[in-house]
Amino acid sequence: MAEEVKEPFDPSSYSYQEMIGQVPASIRLGTFRVHAVLGVPSASLGANNDFALRGDGAAGANTTLYHKEAGAWVACTL
Repeated sequence: MAEEVKEPFDPSSYSYQEMIGQVPASIRLGTFRVHAVLGVPSASLGANNDFALRGDGAAGANTTLYHKEAGAWVACTL
């Protein structure tokens, strides 16, 4: 049975869980990966120089984009 498609596509009409189900949780871009996560990324996820996009983070608190450095995820200041 096919899923109902919401037309036209409006990202705000989808929950994060619905959207993450439609794309890979991790995408390789050249020499690094971009991971989609909920919550702070786990230390065991990814490798140094990877990025993590947090779906439930707060932009004002700089908890939406993380970079892995020396084995730890560091919140990026935007």
